[in-house]
Amino acid sequence: MVASNALHAKNGLTVEIDHRMEALSIFYTLATADTFDIKPTPSTYYKDLQEYFAPFKDHRSLNWYRNLKSWDGYDIASLGLFLSDRHPLKVKVQPEGHYIVSSPVDTFLYHFNNFYKECKVGEFIRRHGDLYRSICESAKGTIDTSGILGDIQAFYGKTSPGEFAVYLDLLNNMGNNAIPSDSKKFKGKRMFRLAYLNDKAKSLTNDDAVAFTPQLNIITQEISHLFLQSFIPSYRQELFTIRNLFLTTSKGETLKESQWENEADELIVRVCTAKILEQKFGKEKGSKEIENQSRHFRLAKPMYAFFDTYTSNRNEFKTFADFYPNLLRYLEGYNE
Repeated sequence: MVASNALHAKNGLTVEIDHRMEALSIFYTLATADTFDIKPTPSTYYKDLQEYFAPFKDHRSLNWYRNLKSWDGYDIASLGLFLSDRHPLKVKVQPEGHYIVSSPVDTFLYHFNNFYKECKVGEFIRRHGDLYRSICESAKGTIDTSGILGDIQAFYGKTSPGEFAVYLDLLNNMGNNAIPSDSKKFKGKRMFRLAYLNDKAKSLTNDDAVAFTPQLNIITQEISHLFLQSFIPSYRQELFTIRNLFLTTSKGETLKESQWENEADELIVRVCTAKILEQKFGKEKGSKEIENQSRHFRLAKPMYAFFDTYTSNRNEFKTFADFYPNLLRYLEGYNE
């Protein structure tokens, strides 16, 4: 077992590099190293990984994965949270998402566990325990120093209804993902895997230390899900009748009907995020964020303007939940 690198805080935020997630990320990175154009962000950590696993680059488990008809998405590492804590890693909690689609999960884990043991993955992770803790401390310090958690709570008018857990992925350079679960083990947690994206402006090399700086708009989005989780359940029947409002993108693409709840939720979260950034950093920051979101969500800009009704009348709306009826009426009466 590898010691935990989690940093807990009284403000309900934890930042962690989970050894099971990191092991899966290592496997995926090595198996696909010569295929994807997007490589892990250059760093001394990535150099250590390349040197340590060089003798195992043609390990039979890696070759098995390379020869599959299809591979999994960049969120594969998130499966780690649902596995046992010791080798051999087995599914202990049924995940809500399908992180392994390339093969049956048991088959994948059979090959992964062989790789883990024979290539001494646990030893590599243990060697970097101090580095992991230092990275987590720095990333959490960035979030704490920014004061963004207080800004989020002030916007919604209440404290967080749960714990926000950030899991850093040092090798993923493609994207972030929320990790949903209805399991009692994770009750009250909003979990999110954060990618170590490459800032090309810094021209990083494998001689640079990992400098993991969480993006505050992403942090705000994910925490906002905690505060807004009651809106759709409270008005599901009314929203269902106008579901088509959420199923057409800015580019005119029509999404599947089954996606309407997720699209409605994400729309509101993204608009609230832009408003929070506007209040914290100024109109330019908020406008930039909503411009980016409007590339997909066609209601983003008009709803952003409508939310001035909330931010300008906080004496009337003590919490964002108090604003829910107004939001529903706006959506029901929306005209192009």
